[in-house]
Amino acid sequence: MITALLFDFDGVIVDTEVPTFQSWRDTYAEYGVDLALDDWLPAVGSGSSTSGAFDAVAHLERLTGTTVDREAVIAHRTQRKAELYARAPLLPGVRERLAEAQERGMKTAIVTRNRDDRVRAHCDMVGLDHQWQALICANEEPTRDKAELYSHALAVLDVYADQALAFEDSPSGVRAAKRARVRCAAVPNEITRGAAFDEADFALSSLAEQSLDEILRMASGG
Repeated sequence: MITALLFDFDGVIVDTEVPTFQSWRDTYAEYGVDLALDDWLPAVGSGSSTSGAFDAVAHLERLTGTTVDREAVIAHRTQRKAELYARAPLLPGVRERLAEAQERGMKTAIVTRNRDDRVRAHCDMVGLDHQWQALICANEEPTRDKAELYSHALAVLDVYADQALAFEDSPSGVRAAKRARVRCAAVPNEITRGAAFDEADFALSSLAEQSLDEILRMASGG
């Protein structure tokens, strides 16, 4: 029986994946080139857009055939991201599903590579006053293995993996939940809608698509 819901933050609770991508795209445009969504997708859910699965600065240099001031590019993009991020809205269905979870007495947690101060600030900004039982963030380690964050969330909530259901918007997030042995629903957003979610237990077009009862039936194979 599922008694806990684990939510990724960026792209599942708030629509921050669009400004994250758009801020890089705006930066690329200043150099006369375009950042294609297909090239960007490996960065989604990785915790960093300048290392690991995708290096946006290195990609910019490949497209322009020039060397750029890496720190200056990152600083400029960070400022642009902050401008767009501040306007990112709550995604459809989030408030309703959390209210249903509260009515059922279910435990809820945010599991994210983001920082806890930013998560709290954005929840305040969009008026989401839900009382989370846990806020599991990577904070100073944005590229930390997210499967570890999921395992930590289970321990904090005092639930077994088979008692939890995760919601993720990226294939890498789904993989992290599954590596922690947690069932996972893929909830693609505008940025990740074209990605492959073969490892997810099931997929929703948004959290507004189904009631929580219907989602739980899907998670149980009903």
